[in-house]
Amino acid sequence: MTKNILIVFFFLTALFTQAQERKEYDTDHYRERMAYFEQNPIGENKIVFLGNSLTEGGQWDKYFPEAAPVNRGISGDNTEGMLNRIDEIAESHPRFLFILAGINDISQDSPNKKIIKQYRSIIKQVKKESPNTVIYIQSLLPINNDFERYKRLLGKEKQIGKLNKELKKLASKERVSFLNINPLYMDAQGKLDTKYTNDGLHLTETSYNIWVNELHKYIN
Repeated sequence: MTKNILIVFFFLTALFTQAQERKEYDTDHYRERMAYFEQNPIGENKIVFLGNSLTEGGQWDKYFPEAAPVNRGISGDNTEGMLNRIDEIAESHPRFLFILAGINDISQDSPNKKIIKQYRSIIKQVKKESPNTVIYIQSLLPINNDFERYKRLLGKEKQIGKLNKELKKLASKERVSFLNINPLYMDAQGKLDTKYTNDGLHLTETSYNIWVNELHKYIN
């Protein structure tokens, strides 16, 4: 009896330890997307969109049918998760890489210093593996906490603004392009305009058109 109790105890302890060690980004959806990526490789010289739910939600291949871009967005992903999977992208030697990251880090209480550090590592890895890739850092979009949907983002508006400024500086230092898409969706109060969202964070399907129109300046 005592032996069985010990076995159960050690089993539960192992499960608890594994759960503790699992990273914030390492969700079931993350693993599902990673499995999908493995089955659907990028291919050489492609246009790649790397990001979180905002990127995953974009129908990039339909927006730019002739360019045939590849969607590497994962809902809930943060910069640590993107760094964890950047090799697959860098080794495919993309022509253009559009990155949008940081909002999930902020919701997980990561300081901007840590976000920038991981962002820098992502950029350096791409430059190392694929020096001819043109990298675009995209600003975070505004949020609208009037919806009170995402509790972990309450009061984080200033941090988002500061991070966008730091991302612009990072882009300049690393000699990559910075695309400030934030103002495109901002209302007079500096919030994500309610006409573009249903939850204060994500874009409605038709609202992607504004982003796409901006990207047409860079994607021929």
